[in-house]
Amino acid sequence: MNTIVYGVPLSPFVRKVLLTLDRKKIDYTNIPVTPMEPPEDFLAFSPLGKIPALRDDKLAISDSSVICEYLEDRYPDPPVYPHSMIEHARARWIEEYCDTKLAEVTGPPLFFERVIKRLLLEHEPDEERVQRNLNETLPPVLTYLESQVPDDHFFNGGLSVADFAVGSNMLNARHAGFQPDAQLYPRFSAYLQRLFQHPLFAARIDADAKFLGE
Repeated sequence: MNTIVYGVPLSPFVRKVLLTLDRKKIDYTNIPVTPMEPPEDFLAFSPLGKIPALRDDKLAISDSSVICEYLEDRYPDPPVYPHSMIEHARARWIEEYCDTKLAEVTGPPLFFERVIKRLLLEHEPDEERVQRNLNETLPPVLTYLESQVPDDHFFNGGLSVADFAVGSNMLNARHAGFQPDAQLYPRFSAYLQRLFQHPLFAARIDADAKFLGE
């Protein structure tokens, strides 16, 4: 059975799984479903009704972090989690921070307002909400990530799930017209520039552009 990923690729959580599959060179099919219009049997393997979900010849599971760990265990080379106990824990923490806090400030009050509302709902964004987020809630998150990203290259030297989590959320922010100020966040800005130029991310950016009709 071919590996199937259910979920719209613009979701940062779906994108994190797709990047993991791409990194490991695993063939897959992406079915771009949304939680609002799932397939009939979707709840059988995603009982919380969330994306992404994955099905292959072994099992059907949901939750992006669970899926990425499963893929790492089944296809360990190349790794997307560091082998070192300390670095592994750090990568898991950055992943969790981005899946919760970074997604919170780049998702509903930014990407949803400026992209999803226009793309799917044909509504104008609530710019007051967007600006309040950009001025008040987003900066502390960027300040923290500025202190965490590597000075050069990526987490784990090559690419890790931490990079996928950071980049997936910040790519949506970029789609919404936001990029960090390089004077305020020089390390983070340089890191994102390296990340988005990597072939894995460049391919996802091209795929996003087609999905967004750009």
